[in-house]
Amino acid sequence: MKYLKKTCAVVLSTAMLLGLTVGEGTVAFATEDVEKEETVYVNLKDDGTVDQVIVSDWLKNVTGTGELTDQSNLKDIKNVKGEETYKAGQDGKLTWQTENKDIYYQGTTDEELPVGVKISYQLDGKNILPSELKGKSGELTITIQYENRATYEDEIEGKKTELNTPFLMASAVIFPVDQFSNVTVSQGKIVSEGSNQILVVYGMPGLSESLNLSDDLQKEMDKKLSDTVIIQADVTDFSIGSIYTVATSDEFTDIRLEDDSDINDVEKAVDELVNATDDLLAGSEDLSDGLSKLQSSFQEYAAGVGDVTKGVSDLADGAGKLADGISKYTDGVKSLMEGTNQYVSGTKSLVEGVNSYVEGEKLIDSGAAQLYTMTKGFPDQYNQFSNGLASYISGVNELVNTDNTQALAAGSAQVSEGISQINGSLASLKETVADLAEADNLTEDQKAALAAVSQNIAALESATSSSSSLGQGAATIAGTMASLNAKAPELIAGGESIKSGDAAIKEGITGVTAGVSSLYSGLQSLSTNNDTLLNGAKSLNEKGAELTSGAGQLTKNTTTLKSSANQLSAGADKLSKGASKLKESTKDVSSGVGELTSGSVDLVSGIQRFRLDGTGKLQKEYDDTIKTVVERFRSLTEGADSYKSFSGIADGMDGKVKFIFQTAGVSSDDE
Repeated sequence: MKYLKKTCAVVLSTAMLLGLTVGEGTVAFATEDVEKEETVYVNLKDDGTVDQVIVSDWLKNVTGTGELTDQSNLKDIKNVKGEETYKAGQDGKLTWQTENKDIYYQGTTDEELPVGVKISYQLDGKNILPSELKGKSGELTITIQYENRATYEDEIEGKKTELNTPFLMASAVIFPVDQFSNVTVSQGKIVSEGSNQILVVYGMPGLSESLNLSDDLQKEMDKKLSDTVIIQADVTDFSIGSIYTVATSDEFTDIRLEDDSDINDVEKAVDELVNATDDLLAGSEDLSDGLSKLQSSFQEYAAGVGDVTKGVSDLADGAGKLADGISKYTDGVKSLMEGTNQYVSGTKSLVEGVNSYVEGEKLIDSGAAQLYTMTKGFPDQYNQFSNGLASYISGVNELVNTDNTQALAAGSAQVSEGISQINGSLASLKETVADLAEADNLTEDQKAALAAVSQNIAALESATSSSSSLGQGAATIAGTMASLNAKAPELIAGGESIKSGDAAIKEGITGVTAGVSSLYSGLQSLSTNNDTLLNGAKSLNEKGAELTSGAGQLTKNTTTLKSSANQLSAGADKLSKGASKLKESTKDVSSGVGELTSGSVDLVSGIQRFRLDGTGKLQKEYDDTIKTVVERFRSLTEGADSYKSFSGIADGMDGKVKFIFQTAGVSSDDE
């Protein structure tokens, strides 16, 4: 007994957790002839309170009989995998017509569960509801409290004692690494998998109380198999998926300590357990290595599937865009055809306009030549008139000095007649310029030149009119002939006024002559380009016919192109949908391989810990306190074996049951 110490109770509890077996005659297994397998699905709200309970039962028709009798307190019972019916009797009795098949049925219940899960949250040390956590950040604490309400009575050391039916409970939750950091768990395992951290925590509620451990053993048990699990992390933009919890007592039913076993048998069993643990550890390490390789290979396969899916998706997108582009292209071809027709029509109109323009330009050119001929002699003619006018003024002045009134009267008549002739010539010239200005197809420069000529002619008309300085001067001379001597100063003033008008006329004639010359020169330059313009318009008209023919051929080909593109887009879309389904299935398989690999790692870690903290110390720390623990432990295994169903089971029918809890997740605002 020198090897027996106080931690033996913890070791045995861990042995129950792992479901390990020991030597023959000491630990025995329950038979595998199970008639009823039950799964209780419990939907929880995000704080752990029960929302709905659904029970699924599988009646295994081991003997192949045509009728099976079962016991159940479920409501709304329905066959979920066949058409077999049942007849309900008293006290929940069900008689199924099996047709030699297994029966799968489902129902609901509001009975109290033997186990439960409570989940509470704290943020920065303050209690908070899960719904209030959505989108928040800070130091997060999640407390998972496992509860065991299932009890039974047994005789321990000659006394009636209440014990808890043993249940192993394990929970799993996924924390994305971009939201949760510095994650710790009080008991359990954290497995990193890509962008996620998978947390697996566990507990055995009521076990330490049922084993009646001492304070030291209780503390040791709480370090490893407490009823309460604490999860801590730094969280950013809080959201969380469902938390899943599995509760089962099956692990205990597979362990048996025979009634006639004494303390020596237990010690022998411990030795055999050590050896078995070594073998199991070696095997689990091989299993973990193999699964790791499988996961690595499958990740490559999954990555390949992802690449294929993306490629197919890109193909579908590209085909869709191609179809849209071709549709737009065909619409553009149609618009091009319409535009081409309009262009050709416009070209014909342009040719006609060019012909009209050239004809009009020739007329303008002819008129400008006449105008140029009429005006180019104006300066010399007026110079002659101006010289005569100077002589006239000199004569007037001489007349004033010599009292030669007769000669002055004759000169005055000549001046008036000359002014009238000039004014008449200017009127004729003004009409000619106006006719030219009304001609079509004038350039802006030509219009500006004619406008300048017209303004200069108007100035000349003003200067030679009866109200002009020149006209008034002549009138003044004629009007003062009778009183020449008395009005000599006025005659002299009239002469000076005539000189001023003469200067204005010279300036106007110079401007008219220059404008007409510029207009004539511009028209001559424009005329030289007429042939080039006519030839270009003709060539443009001929190319328009070729363009119309090419656009028509392009339109014919677009129908086939559009139909082929639509067929390609439809086929690529079907291929993309199939690839997406393959990708989703690959994710499920990959997730399963990842969970299996993670589980194998946990198994190796657990067995190593069990070997180190369990069987290794068990051989050294086994003492007399094990007697009570063994007796209670034996009772617990028998109590677990007696718990065969939650909803009821027929007499003589073997069964096993497990509970699966699922809490509601908390999504972030943008999900």
